[in-house]
Amino acid sequence: MSSASGLISEEARAAATEAGAGGSVLNGSAAGVSAATGLSACQTDAQSRGEGTAASDLVRTSVKIRLVNGSESDCRAGVYLAREAHQHTIFRDIAFSEDKARAIYDKAVRQPERCGLIYAVPGADEPLAEDGLLGFASVHAGEHFLGEGTLIATVQTLNISQKLSGTLLGGKVALRLVQAMRHWAKTRNCAHLMVHVTNGDNAEDADRFFRRCGLVTVGGNYFEASSGMLVQSREIDGYGS
Repeated sequence: MSSASGLISEEARAAATEAGAGGSVLNGSAAGVSAATGLSACQTDAQSRGEGTAASDLVRTSVKIRLVNGSESDCRAGVYLAREAHQHTIFRDIAFSEDKARAIYDKAVRQPERCGLIYAVPGADEPLAEDGLLGFASVHAGEHFLGEGTLIATVQTLNISQKLSGTLLGGKVALRLVQAMRHWAKTRNCAHLMVHVTNGDNAEDADRFFRRCGLVTVGGNYFEASSGMLVQSREIDGYGS
């Protein structure tokens, strides 16, 4: 659950632009705050386009943003989406652990002041069906590894359901979750908000999305494959080859 990934679609970027999301409440801090984690937002594979009634139902879906409520149905929905997202990361060859996903959920329930698990759910869908979660974001508040007295919010993962692939609703869910992460961090007096992108497939799309949301880049993520090849997942600003 802590490392999920995917593609930011044109719909997600359009939603950010449409909402005028520039000017972040919290901007990036120094690099190295936490281990590299993942991001997944609205997918570009337009498999759901032209599906008639199902597509129109998605358009009419109202979205509610809330923290997890501690129920088993909530947990199952989170595990379901985390498992789905894991299959779209560069780490999909690593076996998904439901136990670890549940541990993240339980920690968010026990320590909501430090661990936020934010859900995007259908406005009229309670309790959640196992596949009913529209998206979620996991964010953690902690001190800099060499500092004290100041909290930094680090986004561990942001995922959108595959059923919203290629839809404007998926883009709006992604944007609502970014806004919710900012609010969560601000209400916990975090000085900075960090987002790490390690999905490995769409670093450029993710970069454009978060820039439109008002965040700035402070570095890049790097990955060494088992073959020994070094892959730069995103160029450091001004220092690209």
